[in-house]
Amino acid sequence: MTDAVPAPAVDRRITHAELVHRPGERALAARVLQLLGCQVIDRGGHWFTARVEPNEDSYTTNVLYASEVTPEQWAFETALNARIESDSGFAATSAAWTARLRQQPQYSYHFGMRLASREALEQAVAAIEAAGEHDPELAGRIAVSGVFRPEDPDAATDTMMQVFVHTDVLACGLVTLGQHIELQWHVPK
Repeated sequence: MTDAVPAPAVDRRITHAELVHRPGERALAARVLQLLGCQVIDRGGHWFTARVEPNEDSYTTNVLYASEVTPEQWAFETALNARIESDSGFAATSAAWTARLRQQPQYSYHFGMRLASREALEQAVAAIEAAGEHDPELAGRIAVSGVFRPEDPDAATDTMMQVFVHTDVLACGLVTLGQHIELQWHVPK
């Protein structure tokens, strides 16, 4: 008879999301992540790190990394943009999909981050809206797509507030298509 070996404790977490930005927009990408409440640390090199929880000092858990798109991705995105601009049928399909994406962001690809308080979330919304309207570099490049407060009739639930932010500065895919990021506040039990 052998002694049973205890199973190791499982500590499963999302470690990171890898984002990309357009060529030459590293500093702008960092500003977007700061608007979302992240602590950005840029030590040079291929990518920079954004801590989702600024008070934690981990570089391996609960972080976002961002780097410049590869030349191959940028060539593909440039060709995609050219096709959208030159083909009216393709442009109409792209416009319809983009409109749906913006009208119902909760049904699109996105990732979410939880904020500590409703006040912190409301402050983030105000800062993002101001940047999207008035910041010379971010105007038209970041916007609040939807705000769903627990008391709203179209809210998914009465247990949290959801805010969807759309940006084309960085993405977990094609920068041309942009990225939705959901900011959440959960109602205390």
